[in-house]
Amino acid sequence: METVNMLINVVAILVGLGLYMAVMNSAWGKKHQEYMYAIMLGTILVAVLVGGFIRWLVIVR
Repeated sequence: METVNMLINVVAILVGLGLYMAVMNSAWGKKHQEYMYAIMLGTILVAVLVGGFIRWLVIVR
């Protein structure tokens, strides 16, 4: 079970990183670079939610 939790965390981190990179490399992200830390916080929140959802899927099934 520890391996499953580690893999879920890795997937959640990669989702958050990918989302952050996508947003910051978009035209909107380049225009709003002064909100970089708020955008980073939002992508971390999304990564946590994705990790929780995957963990819920694994536990429920």
